[in-house]
Amino acid sequence: MSDSHELLSRETLCSLQKGTIDQVTVRTIHDDGREHVISEPVWADRDSIAVLPYDEKAGTVLLVRQLRTAVFLRDQGVILEACAGGIEKTDASVEDACRREAEEELGVSLGALERVAQVFINPARMVEKANLFLASYQSGQQHPEERQQDEDEDIEVVEISIGDLKLLLEGGNIRCPRLLMLSQALMYRAGQMG
Repeated sequence: MSDSHELLSRETLCSLQKGTIDQVTVRTIHDDGREHVISEPVWADRDSIAVLPYDEKAGTVLLVRQLRTAVFLRDQGVILEACAGGIEKTDASVEDACRREAEEELGVSLGALERVAQVFINPARMVEKANLFLASYQSGQQHPEERQQDEDEDIEVVEISIGDLKLLLEGGNIRCPRLLMLSQALMYRAGQMG
């Protein structure tokens, strides 16, 4: 036997340009007969991608930095992030979304894509699944003048060495969850190859 779960209600509290905030109530009936009801707000948006481009020969990675209002409110600063974005209806596949975001945000064409994982970024509050990828790129081949950022984006492309990324990781200084997971995957991959 296993616990059973039942959706009791789902009411949209707020409709926004990038999704809705829904009040969701779910009942769980445990194997031993106990019952638990939880009601909480959930952000409902489309799924996303995140990619960490790396150039093994040059020993570099591409990151982004931009003002995020929530980070600014909390720490009055900005953080380094992985290239990320929502999967659009016009994207033929998750991989196409990944390549499109890299062109738009980084001004770079990606080589081979390596799927790392599909994760819930915030399972307590969001329905979004993030598809995480490592991808090859060639350092020096970026074309930032061709980027097509959204109106609300002001993205700085940051190229750092894989060694510096490793130091950020080891020092506990990566604060973007997507970048944290992708950095760990890259370091694991490098350890397996080396």
